[in-house]
Amino acid sequence: MKIGIYAGTFDPIHDGHIGFAAEAIQSGSLDRVIIVAEKEPYRKKPEASWDHRQAMVERATESVQQVDHDYDFANQLAHKHTMRDMMTVAKKHYGANNEYWFLVGSDIFEHIHQWADILSDNEYGGFIVALRDDHNIDWLNRKLTLLNNKIPKKSLIILDSSHPRISSSLIRQKIKGHQSVDNIPSDVLGYAQEHQLYS
Repeated sequence: MKIGIYAGTFDPIHDGHIGFAAEAIQSGSLDRVIIVAEKEPYRKKPEASWDHRQAMVERATESVQQVDHDYDFANQLAHKHTMRDMMTVAKKHYGANNEYWFLVGSDIFEHIHQWADILSDNEYGGFIVALRDDHNIDWLNRKLTLLNNKIPKKSLIILDSSHPRISSSLIRQKIKGHQSVDNIPSDVLGYAQEHQLYS
C-alpha cells in the first residue's frame, strides 16, 4: 500500500487540509492518507488541547473516503519530530512493506533544509507538497538547491493548493470575533463552538 502521512497542528483542521489530502490521494495514487494532529508541535503552541484537535480531525475525516485519523498512531508520534522517527513509528504501526509519503504545505517545506535526520530517498516514497500563498514552482526549485539534492525531484509531487490562503489562525480569529466562518467542516465548527474553543 501507498500511505500518506499528513502531520500538523490542525488547530483547527479546515477545508484546505482535507482538500490537500484528497488531491494527494489522486495525484500520488495513494491508498490512504493518515492525518496526524501533533501532540507537541515543533515551534508551535496550539490553542486547543491535543484531545480536542484529535476529535476535530476525527469529525473532519469521517465522511472522506481514504482519509483517516488514527488516535493510536498519533499518540505514538507524540514526541517524534524527525522524518526518521515518523518512518520508524509508521513501519512498526502499519507495516514495513508499505510505501510512505509525507504530505506538507510549502510553508513547512521551505524550512526542510533545517530539518534533522532527513531520510535518503530510497527509504520512503517521497513528498507531496501543496503550494501556499504566493509560492510557485520557481520558488520551490530555489528551496531545493539549499538541500544539495537530498530531496530528489523524482520523489516530489507538487500541487497547486485549491485553498492557498485559508489558515487555522484566521478561522480562530473569526470564531473569537463571533464572525461567520467559512472553509471549515460544519461538524468541526460545531464541535469547536460546543466546547467553546477559541472563544
